[in-house]
Amino acid sequence: MIEKLPLFPLGMVLFPNAPLPLHIFEERYRDMIGDCIEQNQPFGVVMLRAGVAESSDVSFHSIGTTAQIVDGIRMEDGRYVINTVGQRRFRIQELIQKLPYYIGSVDLLAEESAALIVEPANTLRDLYQRYWDTLAAATGIKPEVETLPDDPLDLAYWMAHKIQVENETKQRWLEADMTTRLREMSGALRAEMALLPNSPGGSREPGSWGGVGSWN
Repeated sequence: MIEKLPLFPLGMVLFPNAPLPLHIFEERYRDMIGDCIEQNQPFGVVMLRAGVAESSDVSFHSIGTTAQIVDGIRMEDGRYVINTVGQRRFRIQELIQKLPYYIGSVDLLAEESAALIVEPANTLRDLYQRYWDTLAAATGIKPEVETLPDDPLDLAYWMAHKIQVENETKQRWLEADMTTRLREMSGALRAEMALLPNSPGGSREPGSWGGVGSWN
């Protein structure tokens, strides 16, 4: 399905179902948010390749995620403080407007059947539990662990949002098929587990969270 979508270039990746609070202060994006609120439509979050969102020759990735405005307020000076949530992945087919803000002709991307990814999703689910069990053994403290989504698709996007890796890695996960995404996230979690003190070869001090699989 081809749709027209306002585009918001940012220095981060948004995944479906992930929350994204925003403070909108640049005039053209104030206009964009105002139009989205008036027309009750989402906008698209795309990660920057180079430059900054204010530049006229900004370059951004072609695959992003639609963001639906959940609530927010407009300040007296025109700024917006809004809460949004990621919805659907899309691919930009063509930029049809650059000023006052970007608008693209986009193709909404279909998701794979959840039934096809049950096995890699269960592998990731098991690794997640083992990670926290290992951390508890290393620190002597049982952490409060967030409950994982039951649906394999929701699980994949939840984990992609939570694991702290480089933005380019997150962009690759956003673009990948679901099986590849789950496999790479399992690899990132295994790498993090290997750094915990009670894991074979582990050397990380308890409470040191700077590695591949840190959590938001």
